[in-house]
Amino acid sequence: MKLLILGHHSLANRGCEALLRSTVAMVRTRYPDAQFLVPSLAADADHLQWPQAPEHGVTFIEARHSTVRLRAWARACRLMPSLLGWPWPTVSPPAGWREHLRGCDAALAIGGDNFTLDYGLESLAFHVGLAQGVRQYGCPTVLWGASLGPFDARTPLGMAIARNLAIFKAITLRESMSLEGWQAMADELRPGQQAGVSAQLVADPAFTLQPEPVDLSPYSPKGSAPLLGLNLSPLTVPGPRGAWLDEVAGLLRQWCESNKVRVLLVPHVSSRNGFGTSVHHLPASSDDDVLLDDLQARMGDVSGLSRLPPWNAPALKFAIASCDFFIGARTHSVIAALSSRVPSVALAYSLKARGIHRDLLGDEEGVLPLAHLSTRALDGALTALMSRAPAERQTLNERIPLWQRRALESLQVLGGSPA
Repeated sequence: MKLLILGHHSLANRGCEALLRSTVAMVRTRYPDAQFLVPSLAADADHLQWPQAPEHGVTFIEARHSTVRLRAWARACRLMPSLLGWPWPTVSPPAGWREHLRGCDAALAIGGDNFTLDYGLESLAFHVGLAQGVRQYGCPTVLWGASLGPFDARTPLGMAIARNLAIFKAITLRESMSLEGWQAMADELRPGQQAGVSAQLVADPAFTLQPEPVDLSPYSPKGSAPLLGLNLSPLTVPGPRGAWLDEVAGLLRQWCESNKVRVLLVPHVSSRNGFGTSVHHLPASSDDDVLLDDLQARMGDVSGLSRLPPWNAPALKFAIASCDFFIGARTHSVIAALSSRVPSVALAYSLKARGIHRDLLGDEEGVLPLAHLSTRALDGALTALMSRAPAERQTLNERIPLWQRRALESLQVLGGSPA
């Protein structure tokens, strides 16, 4: 089997890396000789971060960029939303893909939230358009373990999304809020507008990611208090960055000095490799390590606090699994914790964190929405997390094996079945 991976650009985002590695491993449980064509904007850096990739059938190929035309179209749609009802731009695959596409059995659109508005209309239209462009070469496409929306089918955008998603041979969604949204869109469409493809509820592929053992001793914070893993992202800074970091620095110092917890800072999106060298093209405004640099500069030396290097996704998962509790802004840092049975709080800036927590744990107690984020709320969230941790850990021990099997159910759309 030969598969094209859509939605991947580089391993700078360890969540994207977790999705890619886990998807490759899942498919190879059913098709041991499967080959994967993976677009990359930084193939050399990705090879260094995953040197065993060729052994797993992975070949990094040229990635497609967005276009000036697409940016202009997105700006025009903001001014005239009715344009969304017209056919969306198709994004032509790079010329070098054409030979590859002739031999592909399917294209898997991964990336988790590429089919939401989390990154804006241009990004959404790019991923929709590229899937359309690939399909024109006869390569069936699958939306793979993703989130979707939320979109309202009564609006031009929602109706356009429902029609555009008819390009997919199959849709697998990683949480029920996305599934409910998709079903609501389908119900709103008039006869003749139906998308024509059903959606299946699965689990995020990264729940199956295998950790990679590393020596944690140089990075273990001093002391005997419980260990909190903490991932902070520029995406979840509410208000002026400097003032927010001053407040967070004060809170972390208070936690450590009162012996409430020791704190292990965990970057999950970084331009740097595990040695601290910048190897990926990533804006500073999206880089967890840049934010953590600024935070630590405000804290000075605090006993009970340390920071991990920006290791690859499996190594970071191993480190996260060593924590007693976890608070994370990046969705896949939280998935790394939950799938390791570590009670967690998600600093949520989108639907996906809410949906995953609700489905897995039965409620949204572990979700702190960005709109409510403050150091006072963060302190309260940690206190509540520590209180419910024993029960949550028991729930995770019971449910994670079920969720890992649920993730494997995506294989059914390729003709396989769960192991």
